[in-house]
Amino acid sequence: MAVAHITGAHCSGPAAGPGPRGIVGAVSQPAGARLPLRSTVVFGLVVICAFGSWFYGFGVLLEPIRADTGWSESLLSSAYGAGMFAVGIATVAAGRVIDTAGPRWVFAVCALGTLVGTALTVSASGPLLFAAAAALTQCFVGTAGYYTVVHASIARQVPQDRTRAITVNTMWGAFASPIFLPLLGVAAQWWGWRTAMVVSGVVVAMSFAAALAVVPPDDAAQRSQAGRLREALAIALRARATRRLLYVGVCSGVASSVLFLYQVPAMVSAGLGLGLASSLAGLRGLFQLLGRLPLPWLIRRLGARTVFMASLALVGLSSVLLLAAGNLVVAVIFAVLAGATVGAASTLESIVSAEIVQVRLIGLFLGLYSMVWGIGSAIGPMVAGVVIEATGTRLPVFAGIAVIGVVGAALIPPTDEQVGT
Repeated sequence: MAVAHITGAHCSGPAAGPGPRGIVGAVSQPAGARLPLRSTVVFGLVVICAFGSWFYGFGVLLEPIRADTGWSESLLSSAYGAGMFAVGIATVAAGRVIDTAGPRWVFAVCALGTLVGTALTVSASGPLLFAAAAALTQCFVGTAGYYTVVHASIARQVPQDRTRAITVNTMWGAFASPIFLPLLGVAAQWWGWRTAMVVSGVVVAMSFAAALAVVPPDDAAQRSQAGRLREALAIALRARATRRLLYVGVCSGVASSVLFLYQVPAMVSAGLGLGLASSLAGLRGLFQLLGRLPLPWLIRRLGARTVFMASLALVGLSSVLLLAAGNLVVAVIFAVLAGATVGAASTLESIVSAEIVQVRLIGLFLGLYSMVWGIGSAIGPMVAGVVIEATGTRLPVFAGIAVIGVVGAALIPPTDEQVGT
């Protein structure tokens, strides 16, 4: 299939690297325009709170919830997986809303939904009610906070500076684990998992409200260029490069969700205390900066695809270290390796997508990517929970994650396969 090159303004900025040849449908920006400082700070707080509270933090609360309620690990991991799947479905709609009406509505609805979902989760009287409420809460938290909406907002607001601004935003996200995981571990031990969950839910809703306040009014030209949904989906899906990226999203979702969910339980099972395991998992999040800080330099020299391939493969392979994480040295090596590679891979997902997909459709495509990522994130924990309960060991799960990470890396398309109209 012929692929037409995109024409328009060139991407600029220190992290641009081998970026796209241009973009169509972007808001006119002064040369060198950068994301305002207050938007940088607020968007940074959004990803810290969203990722820290549910994406990473639910793994910390997994054992306290199980010990308090007696509910099975497979049910709790399935609730987490269902929530990730719901996030993926909802972000497609959210991405379309961003392309046609701007991100303000998304932040407003998700702030309210987070508060309601949290209240339902902590007051649930049975396992099925808990699972449904937890999935609902994760849906709202993840839709507005798991990079898709934030990065689409950045790409639309400052298209010429999007690579640098997205990279900076993911650097903020690296602090989600070191801030939230130890705090949630301590809060669960002292005040119980319900109180910990309520406090984190309120904090997330407040961060969404702040984002609502700093997002500028959407540009009418962007809304008119978004096109009809059917046309937009056809453009986003017909190219080989975008289809391959969606396959990568499934693999990344499986590998990442299982790794994040079981990093603390695996360390505890191997012999570490919950407090130490939570702290090491938090450091794993902090070490994401090791993978993000050198990205501009690495992308300029090696290309975004090469760096993304190496990073995603190592995300999967690092999970094998959890089998011996009772040894403190091995646990620290895991924290460093997994942190750096997750940090690079999660940033490059948005950067590579923005290099391939026109900016007028970036919200929709990132929503589609998040949807398939959510499908992988749902499949991973659900299958992992069943396999662990059936075999009594996490060995086959972590071995499978290593293979999936390598397969996903091999599927990453060249960034010169750009989507045309």
